[in-house]
Amino acid sequence: MRNGLGLLTILCLPLAVQAMTLDEYLAQVKQKHRLYQSFEISQQAAGDRYQQGDLALSPVLTLKGSYLDDKSLQQNVPTFVIFHQKIREYGLGLGKRFSTGTSAQVNVATTEVFFDALTPATISDQRAIGTMGFTVSQSLWKDGFGSSTRLRWQREESQKKLEIKSYDLQAKQVLIEAEAAFWDLVYLEDESKQRESSLERAKKIASWISGRVSNGIGERPDLLNAQGLVATRELQLLTTRDELAAAHKKIVDTLEASGSTQIIKLEAPLGVQRPLLSMVENYQSNGRVIRLDTYLAALEARTKQVGAQEVEDSLRPDLVVEAGYRTNTYQTDAASARNHLSDSDKPTAGISVKLTLLLDGTSKEATRRAAGADALSARLKRDQKIFEGESSWEEIQRRHAELSKKIEAAEKLSRVQNEKAKAERDRLMRGRTVTSQVVSAEQDAAEADLLVTKMKAEQRKLETQARLFMKIETLPE
Repeated sequence: MRNGLGLLTILCLPLAVQAMTLDEYLAQVKQKHRLYQSFEISQQAAGDRYQQGDLALSPVLTLKGSYLDDKSLQQNVPTFVIFHQKIREYGLGLGKRFSTGTSAQVNVATTEVFFDALTPATISDQRAIGTMGFTVSQSLWKDGFGSSTRLRWQREESQKKLEIKSYDLQAKQVLIEAEAAFWDLVYLEDESKQRESSLERAKKIASWISGRVSNGIGERPDLLNAQGLVATRELQLLTTRDELAAAHKKIVDTLEASGSTQIIKLEAPLGVQRPLLSMVENYQSNGRVIRLDTYLAALEARTKQVGAQEVEDSLRPDLVVEAGYRTNTYQTDAASARNHLSDSDKPTAGISVKLTLLLDGTSKEATRRAAGADALSARLKRDQKIFEGESSWEEIQRRHAELSKKIEAAEKLSRVQNEKAKAERDRLMRGRTVTSQVVSAEQDAAEADLLVTKMKAEQRKLETQARLFMKIETLPE
């Protein structure tokens, strides 16, 4: 692949040709690779999963209906004994907890009572009771005006970002492995072509020397030397073709193209360098470059820090103020009771204050220490990841620049070695050198060519490692 462009044949059924660039190949990986797709679906699920945390703030509708047939004796006063009663009750309630920590409840109920009693005469009668009430409560300390809800929101938001980004990191790793397989195949295809070319030159040299030996001009050791070069090149070619077949299979498996009726060809600009920054996520935005696992560590530290605050909030005493108001109406039937629900001549009103306090100080302190230790551990891990990420980015930039210099030097070496090998072949044809010199020059030229290609493939694979980095203005605190 001297011109940096190779066409790689993956399948062997010549019914159609599909030529793909690297971008098209990666798009096919995203579309067909089941593991990559599973990470994308998991990201969507993570976004939806954290919506369920607000179920506690959803309005709750309650419908109630009950019937009671009671024949037990109930003596209300010495001369009034109920010996049979039937009670039908219907209720409707609507409750809502707000993010401020306020809970509100509205209830409407009607109760019909049919009873038989001795007074001491036997009588039968019925009554209907209707109520409509409103109750509100507010936490002033433990969940003071929604502090727990706000902390939960912060923790769940950090946890959601952490989970989504972790799946994104795993998806990027799939792409990195797929691209590495791409460049491995490019290199092996080029190596195979170079091995074939080297073998052909070795065969020509061996054929020419064989003719000289047959004519009595050459010597047998020279022929054996040339034949040894041919055997070495054949073995090298067989080894490369075996590795190439394995690389072909890996690409086919990556694209899940087994059994396809298409020839998949990959256009590989092996010699084209890509700026490292262009591979970084959000590279056009302002900020500093960090590694993705650094961002995950920062999100985890943020999550643990908010979790520690939640624990602290949950250990506080709970001071709740509750107030309620209810109307009461007493009628002879249920229809009348429903019509007079809003009558306020017999109301019930109340207010209460309730203090709840955990008395086990040892357990409270242990819980607080554990949450604080988790948060501190996560912060230390984040700080270490920040240091490692910055060092890693500097190192990948340094290696990329050094590879560019090495490639330039290797290309110069390749040109010199090829010119030397050509000169040695010409000298051999004129009988002005020995076969060992030609064999050595041929070997050096072939290895120099492969070194250039290998370094270029290594640089392309190094560039894809930049996918593990992202640009961000500030880390989560």
